[in-house]
Amino acid sequence: MKKILSLAAVIAAILVLTGFSDKGKSSWGDYVVACGDKDLYIIDTQSSTQDSLAVVWHWNVDEAKGQIPDEDVHRARVLDDCKPVDGGKRLLLTSSGGETLLLDIASRKILFYAHTPMSHSADMLPGDRIAVANSTNPAGNSLEIYDVSKPGVVVWKDSLYSGHGVYWSEKHNSLYALGHKELRKYALKGWNTRRPSLRRQKTYALPGAGGHDLTPLGEDALLITNSDGVYLFDINSGTFSPFSPLEGRKHVKSVNHDPVSGRTVFTIAETSWWTNHLYLLNPDKTLTFDPSYRLYKVRVLPDWDAVKAEMTPPPFPGFDVNPSLRAPGTNLRIFDDNIWQNDSDKNLKAWEPLKINCTDSARSLGFAKMIADHKPDIVTLQEYSSHMDGHLAPKLRDLGFTNACEQDGTWNFTPVFYDSTAVELVKVKYNLYTPKTYSNANTKSFTSAVFRHKATGRVFAVLNTHLWWRPEEAQPGSQMARASQIRLMMAEADAIKAEYNCVIFLMGDMNCEEDTVPIRQLLDDGYIPCYKAATIFGDNNNGHHRCDAGGFSAESARKGPDRATGALDHFFIHNAPKDVEVLVYYCIMDAYTLPLTDHYPNFADIKL
Repeated sequence: MKKILSLAAVIAAILVLTGFSDKGKSSWGDYVVACGDKDLYIIDTQSSTQDSLAVVWHWNVDEAKGQIPDEDVHRARVLDDCKPVDGGKRLLLTSSGGETLLLDIASRKILFYAHTPMSHSADMLPGDRIAVANSTNPAGNSLEIYDVSKPGVVVWKDSLYSGHGVYWSEKHNSLYALGHKELRKYALKGWNTRRPSLRRQKTYALPGAGGHDLTPLGEDALLITNSDGVYLFDINSGTFSPFSPLEGRKHVKSVNHDPVSGRTVFTIAETSWWTNHLYLLNPDKTLTFDPSYRLYKVRVLPDWDAVKAEMTPPPFPGFDVNPSLRAPGTNLRIFDDNIWQNDSDKNLKAWEPLKINCTDSARSLGFAKMIADHKPDIVTLQEYSSHMDGHLAPKLRDLGFTNACEQDGTWNFTPVFYDSTAVELVKVKYNLYTPKTYSNANTKSFTSAVFRHKATGRVFAVLNTHLWWRPEEAQPGSQMARASQIRLMMAEADAIKAEYNCVIFLMGDMNCEEDTVPIRQLLDDGYIPCYKAATIFGDNNNGHHRCDAGGFSAESARKGPDRATGALDHFFIHNAPKDVEVLVYYCIMDAYTLPLTDHYPNFADIKL
């Protein structure tokens, strides 16, 4: 297939099961942690290019829901530091919204949380304690100590105006704290008692104001940034000197340097306080994030291989991200998405302040990019209007896809596209739901398509649907209307089984949850949700959020936290022989999908 490059800046941070591939031992700077807003990325800098980020692990603050109180999740949504600790196996996260988190990378679990006003930096101290530097906030301007075993409880506190950095030096048995105009050195006091504290030993005036970042440079030096530049602080002599690789560079938000290799990784504020670029020196390289992502700081991950080794079972999703790669054994990938019928040639008024174009012309680029990256064999879409078709169909044809549905004067809002190099179309049928009371503007329908898989010769069927949308309380009879629509699909599937005795894949936007009458009909008849059938990874996430004429939001509109209680989009397998297997089911919840549609795309990797 051809690959569209027009949205190269879009982050291709989805997934692939190649976590234990033999890439050789990594060097300092080969893997970095980047943070900003709600998203956290681990990036393979060696595999990344200017136009493509090799994201090997991604975490969003909303994943903390259910682990910590909702108010703490909300405060954590402005990530401003992401420091690897414990050999790089965990991350200390601070948020300007007023939160500090200790996140275990392998398990994705929150090990500690605390409300820390305007926190900008944290570090681990002996005895499983945490030091936090808080910036300008009525309750902040402080250096605080916490105990990991007591979330949210301040053990000790000192005033520190515009606290921006903390670093524990094991060699010098000292904590260094960075403020607006000063660097402080603290010693532990009464550390093994019930009232541990710190004793300030020295205060060093900075060469300028606006202290911002504090990182180690070997064991006997620190790197410090402020509004005017980047400086090296010699711990033994207590003196500052310009840091030559970045001398004269102002507004450096984060900097990391390895004195052995001479490599440097840093970020600079380029739009207000953030950027969408990550810079590397020796060798020089610039990595570009999506313009909508407000990157703040970057940190070097010490040993990604050691982190991966702790992930059992082998993590999926999680690393060496390349969405075009499939789980081992996959010979069929089916991609599904409701793409939001907007039918607009002019950007909507509410979207203009967001500086995002929601027209079909613009969004079609995003959908084509996503399909090009994931390289499915089958694409099923809902709310696919003739207006969107004018923009998206040419791009899908360029990618090698054919629309299985021949139009006969009635537009098919639930088409099935296929790659003719992978599968052969045997039979297709379009079914419009009636009456119109439960099919607004003839948009509710299902399409059934029977294919022959070219590599294996195996026949399989795909049924793609969009069910009636109104809730029962808004329009009585709606739930039974959806149940009737599903029964029509089941009848069609039974006819296909009688003729071909093949495996059935049934998916789409069904506008009801798994525990409702319509879906229970499928479950009772032996249809298995693919997230449950998956043998390698079954994603329990579910996605539905605002994306309409009034704008878009990452806030979930789902009723429950998992697929069984919250998902409106469903993907089933039915009548599968013993050797047919769903390997992976995945719900793509990356931030760049938010302005494309109110549904998160999903796909299944299958072994026929």
